[in-house]
Amino acid sequence: MKNTWLIVVIVIFSIVMVFGPTILRKVTWKKIVDALGHKDFDSLYKIIDSKACKLAYPPFNREYMRLNGYLAQENDAKVEKQLKALLDMNASSKQKGSVYARAFYYYLEKGKSKDAEKMLSKGKGVVDEATYQNMQMQFSILVKEEAKYIKECQKMLDSMWDGKSALSEKDKVPVGIIQYMIGLQYSYLKDKENQEKYFSQALENLKSTDYEQEINKILKKEG
Repeated sequence: MKNTWLIVVIVIFSIVMVFGPTILRKVTWKKIVDALGHKDFDSLYKIIDSKACKLAYPPFNREYMRLNGYLAQENDAKVEKQLKALLDMNASSKQKGSVYARAFYYYLEKGKSKDAEKMLSKGKGVVDEATYQNMQMQFSILVKEEAKYIKECQKMLDSMWDGKSALSEKDKVPVGIIQYMIGLQYSYLKDKENQEKYFSQALENLKSTDYEQEINKILKKEG
């Protein structure tokens, strides 16, 4: 009888060890998503520093979550500090790659082209191929002001939209960004007709965004 109870205890313990972290991870993740969704950053950081989160997620994952919080808060000083902390951690190549990519897009958005270029260089061979190609494309178009990716962007656009159907609200911005990228490249080539074609389409899909302001700024500058 004692042996039977011992076996039961061992089985229960094994189930907890296998499924416990998974359940805990799901519960903790839901709390994190809820906190971010409500922009309750105090609660977010308390959850990240909680014992439950420490049991559910390894250090790198928790610090990456913290980075997402700082990015959502647009706290540049803490974002910079957190990026450095993540890159200083004993992380896998894949994890490092995710930080290089995140840092690249952050610096690109902030107009820090030298820092973005540094992350692009460090990410070579570390960031997954598809993401890295996108990083190269954006750096080429937005920083170097090159028109080398018109065909690639057009293929992306064609795969997202047939050019006729009405776009849902969630699809407007992604489609509009590609239209903006194409129009931008035509502006470098001084191709007014195609520039206006894609910019006018982009403006329809990017209302009340920073992209709308950028397009209007370009058009105003050109008179």
